Amino acid sequence: MTADVRGRLSVLEREVQRAIDLVEALRAENARLGQERAALIEQIETLGAEAGALRERDQALDRLEAEHRRLLDERRELLGQVEGILKELARLEGL
Repeated sequence: MTADVRGRLSVLEREVQRAIDLVEALRAENARLGQERAALIEQIETLGAEAGALRERDQALDRLEAEHRRLLDERRELLGQVEGILKELARLEGL
């Protein structure tokens, strides 16, 4: 009977040691995952800031393109006016 108790105690000690090892491994993995999570959060924040900057840049480019189109239209209008003035001068000179 003592041998049976000793055998069961030995099995129990191994299982307890296995549980301790597993808890230690889980704690180490949890610490590693915590560090990885913190790094990923930092990376997400950095990417978010970069995305915001790119959105602002894109909006600025849109404004510049609209201004460029407006200036081209204004230039065409002015060229048309200059052409009209030159034709009128040519007509007046021809009189």
